[in-house]
Amino acid sequence: MQNLNTDCFNTTLKYIIGICLFIVIVNFLFPKNIENFDNSINIQNPTVKKKYNSLTKKLGQPTYLEKNQKNNLKSATWMSPLNNFNDFGKYQGCDYIKIEGFPAKKYHPHPAIVFLMIGKYVQVPEHLLGPLKYASETINIEQLFVPKKYQDKYQKTGKKDYALVTGSCASVTISAITVQFAIDMINKYKNQKSKCLELYQEFRNEYDRRINDYLCGKGITNKVSWFDPKLFDEEEKMNIGKEKCEKKSKKLL
Repeated sequence: MQNLNTDCFNTTLKYIIGICLFIVIVNFLFPKNIENFDNSINIQNPTVKKKYNSLTKKLGQPTYLEKNQKNNLKSATWMSPLNNFNDFGKYQGCDYIKIEGFPAKKYHPHPAIVFLMIGKYVQVPEHLLGPLKYASETINIEQLFVPKKYQDKYQKTGKKDYALVTGSCASVTISAITVQFAIDMINKYKNQKSKCLELYQEFRNEYDRRINDYLCGKGITNKVSWFDPKLFDEEEKMNIGKEKCEKKSKKLL
């Protein structure tokens, strides 16, 4: 009888030890694997790497992460999954933040590299699609890859409630200024459906002015109520130098 009790005790003890070991493995090794996964990402561009580290510190791990076969970062995206969208402005006022591992280059309104995309879901009237795109190559409007319920409505009725309007730059703040420019132009001209071609140059000039204001020491001269540069460790104003600013200002006259 004593041997039987001893065997039962040993079996129970082994069972408890097994459960404890399993819990230790789950709570210790699994987070370690996540950390190792992050550490395995190579970001070759130092500017991109610095901004990626800043974003993960502020926003947590990205929703989606792309890397190539050499573990080089292709892109990282913070967004609510389209099939499980639950809130607007979830990421410090933004609906969408994407960082590219390999920067592109732009000429307008100032030559620079581009690797950040900031987006918000916005109602975009059809007659303003052209003027908004003409305002800057850094403005993009995605009409199909939007939260699922808006996709479904468009498929059934042909009505588009929201599009993802993004601004691209190497600065979260400039990208936010870009998106706000689109929002302001939409609010101003959404009901003026007879206007289109005459808005092209007006939009481009207005966009240039806003970006020039920020880059030339005036700061954000058109309010962006949903965005605060400090939340992304960025400055409220920049100054790229008198020569560049004066050259651009002459073009705006």
